[in-house]
Amino acid sequence: MRVLPKGLPFYNMNRITDLLDLEDANVIISDIQTQGQTKVITLETPPAAHFCPSCGFRMHSRGIKNRAITHPILQDNYSLIPILKQHRWRCTNPKCLYDMSESFKFVNKQRRTTNATDMLIVGTYRNLLETSASIAKRFHISDPHAHEVFECYLKLDRLPLTDAISINEVHLDMDGDCRYALVIQDFHTGDPIDLLRSRRTNVTEPYFVLIPTQERRQVKYLISDMYNPYIAYVEKYFPNTVPVVNSFHVIQWITRSIDSYIRQLIKKYRQRDREYQDKLSFEQLRSVALPPSDEVYLLQKYRWLILANQSNIRYRNDLRMDAHFHALMNTYG
Repeated sequence: MRVLPKGLPFYNMNRITDLLDLEDANVIISDIQTQGQTKVITLETPPAAHFCPSCGFRMHSRGIKNRAITHPILQDNYSLIPILKQHRWRCTNPKCLYDMSESFKFVNKQRRTTNATDMLIVGTYRNLLETSASIAKRFHISDPHAHEVFECYLKLDRLPLTDAISINEVHLDMDGDCRYALVIQDFHTGDPIDLLRSRRTNVTEPYFVLIPTQERRQVKYLISDMYNPYIAYVEKYFPNTVPVVNSFHVIQWITRSIDSYIRQLIKKYRQRDREYQDKLSFEQLRSVALPPSDEVYLLQKYRWLILANQSNIRYRNDLRMDAHFHALMNTYG
């Protein structure tokens, strides 16, 4: 630990506060300590008489409360922790007894970060590689708070709805209830129309209701995946709209349905083969082991061929012998 001597000249202190971008001309630094990569500075205001803002009587000090906050100005190399020495004052008028705590211009009440932090958070969001989680970790705040700061300073107006809109979600890498943000796009161009912080009903319902009815009536098609709440938007908010499930999810649903049916068939034929094997074992009074039936073998080994996109199937010139059917095959995985 390295401690700088107290009582540095006042003009030197002002230069330090200017360097740290602390917007308070009256604040001085009474102590500076360095602990490894962490710098701790103690900030306070010079002694001055205080008068009650309610009755005008002189106020007396009720002591000092040390308040630790964070300030990101040196975070690239160091962790900077300012300690605020806040005087607590009370009016000496027995009929008033007004009580107050000293305030500093560069930090709001009930906040643990300086005002400069918000601007740095907003600036960091300009890097498309950053997420709310990475920004929160950098500035020692929570994920939701980083997102709230972004929404507080950057209000992006919604673009007009088009005749065909797409609804989708994007996963947010942040803690809390807002795990999926709702994205509204122009289906024709792919341009974003708006972004909602959550796809939950308590966020989406007031949003869509506030869009003028005439504008919502002009929407002809709402394209989404098979998430039921998205499809329900048509009945709730878009009376002249036809719900459309995008082709990717339709194909995905068909493929999953076929795959599920194939698995049911395999289970059915395995049960049939097991019963037949048990019957033979009972009749021959010995354990009988049968090879996989043709149906089970085909459905297991060549299920991928049924589910594959035809353009992705490779027909090979080097034929391979299939051990089960004893035949040459030109498709194999």
